[in-house]
Amino acid sequence: MPTFSKFITSQRGAQQILDSDGYIYFRKKSSDTPLTSTWRCAKYNPPTKCKCHIYLALADNSLTLGTQPHNHSADGSVPARQEVLLSLKRKAADQLLSATQNLISETLADTAAEVNQTLPNLESLARVVRRSRASSSGSAQHAEATTSEDFILPSTCTSTRRDEPFVLYDGKTDRGLLDV
Repeated sequence: MPTFSKFITSQRGAQQILDSDGYIYFRKKSSDTPLTSTWRCAKYNPPTKCKCHIYLALADNSLTLGTQPHNHSADGSVPARQEVLLSLKRKAADQLLSATQNLISETLADTAAEVNQTLPNLESLARVVRRSRASSSGSAQHAEATTSEDFILPSTCTSTRRDEPFVLYDGKTDRGLLDV
């Protein structure tokens, strides 16, 4: 019988449960009650199609196994891999001016070799860094601007590395300079 181990965070930021046997579950919100929450095995989707469920008692964090057993073995490297990717995303958001390869090298240097083997390739890790930086700086969240007055630059794009402000020129405006 598995016991509650800890809550972990998925790559996309969703809360998951890691049980004592090493299985990971995600929340099935449509089946929640005031006293329990239902969690589905993270390998529910093809090709594995595991139908195992657990029920988490909200009062004491005890787990009850559903009627279907797991149809696969537990992957012990998944939580460690998720932790490494989350750490890389945090470093990318905090250290916007550090080189991407340096961030990846620093993160992988602190990681066990067994976990490094389960991580995505370097190109994919670089993409994780770029997306994290774009998300944290706000550049990935711009609405479609129709005029130059509608377009607002994120703060990271309005100053140099020495915190000196940019002077922007827009040839389509009467003023010639945009306020930053």
